[in-house]
Amino acid sequence: MGESINDYKGVLLPEDPAEADLKTIVSDYQVMLIEVMRVMADRYDRSPNYPFVDTKLDLISGEDFPEDDPIRGRNAIYGWIQGRGLEALAGHCHWMKRRSLAPELLPRLERMMAEVLQNLQEMRRKNGGHLSFFMTPDGTPFMLDREGKPDSFVLSEDSDYGFSDLFSAKGMYAAARYLDQPSQISEALAYCHDVDRAIWQGRFTSDQISLDPKNPDERRPGYIPHGPFMIHLGTAALMTLNQEPGCIEFGLRLGRYEVNNHMNIRGRIRDLQPNDFWEGIDKDGNPFDDDGVVLSDPGHALECIGLILKFTGAAKSAATEDQAREIRDLEQQMPGILAHMFDVGFHDAPGGICKAYDLVTRKPLNSDVPWWSLPETMRTAAFCSDIAETEASRKAAYRILGKCHNAFTKGFVRRDLHLMAYQTLSAAGKVIPVIPATADADPGYHTGLSIIDMLEVIEGG
Repeated sequence: MGESINDYKGVLLPEDPAEADLKTIVSDYQVMLIEVMRVMADRYDRSPNYPFVDTKLDLISGEDFPEDDPIRGRNAIYGWIQGRGLEALAGHCHWMKRRSLAPELLPRLERMMAEVLQNLQEMRRKNGGHLSFFMTPDGTPFMLDREGKPDSFVLSEDSDYGFSDLFSAKGMYAAARYLDQPSQISEALAYCHDVDRAIWQGRFTSDQISLDPKNPDERRPGYIPHGPFMIHLGTAALMTLNQEPGCIEFGLRLGRYEVNNHMNIRGRIRDLQPNDFWEGIDKDGNPFDDDGVVLSDPGHALECIGLILKFTGAAKSAATEDQAREIRDLEQQMPGILAHMFDVGFHDAPGGICKAYDLVTRKPLNSDVPWWSLPETMRTAAFCSDIAETEASRKAAYRILGKCHNAFTKGFVRRDLHLMAYQTLSAAGKVIPVIPATADADPGYHTGLSIIDMLEVIEGG
């Protein structure tokens, strides 16, 4: 295959794709993933004194963000992006080696990975073992004051863990494992377990600073979100792939939690529809009632299924008989959740998955469609096709994959900007300057890692 951006064709899938049709999109995605990694390496190499994953690129204008922009500029280091970037670098390097792709790019990515990993470890040591949503290049955490200006604060060993810790712990672990550095593996694995204890002991607090008024901060009294448990399933999958002690029970506990607390399996919550998936629960374990609204983020629901199946796929070969039985039960529930939550969230016009939905009124709360939920759902659909027990179930998964692929290709992918994706479309299908989470562009995490998993299914391992 070619590895130049000029080899990208933008192939679309038929409405009811067959397995052979799926293979026609492989080459385009290989080109896309390599191009994004090449751009990340180029941006890294141009600034030797800036040891960070640098995706500070305006995906609408195509220009770099202004240096002095307090949210978008190079002085705003997102802990989320650095952690996600490390995991993406490790995942892409593994994939490129397996598929013998772009061998000249590998050493550049490996050097970048090693340097970013070391720098992130040093930043964490300065902050009592933590990282933050916003940090300056010297590692100082900051928030935004009422005028939107940086306002520094202090993290200590007693601080709660947050998503920057979660993304960074698993990213650092993935990188250390790829680089085969025993001391760094031990440090990162300990960090993963620190985050795990914090999640289960109630010492995990979202550190996200909302940059979209329609996507408010989830921190409010009595609201227990599923996000940490979901993202941590990615940690479980990585640990299981590397056969860490206790990894299967580690992941099953998370999967069990999601199913028992956030999925309407067999319609156990009578006021909601079977297979509904809600974002938060109250202290009694019921769907959180926010003045008559039960919030669902269909993209998160679909992402969660994919992460559960990524873990179970890694766990099967080493599971005990009891664990294998629980894995089978988990997997049997997932295709139904996929089909239902895709129907809930996907809108043919503009072509994407809405950001927020009320499970009571059955109407969108936020009809914007972000890019990230499409590749995440493509991964989930591929995994569901792989475990399908009937041909009808397999074809249903293929149809969902095809719809997401076509929407992503037609509405989001920028052929004129490194095959990166616009972050958000409005309900009218217009590109809008809405920041789903970070101003920084995706460093191959949602898009790249999800697509690699999808390609592994399509290509047969």
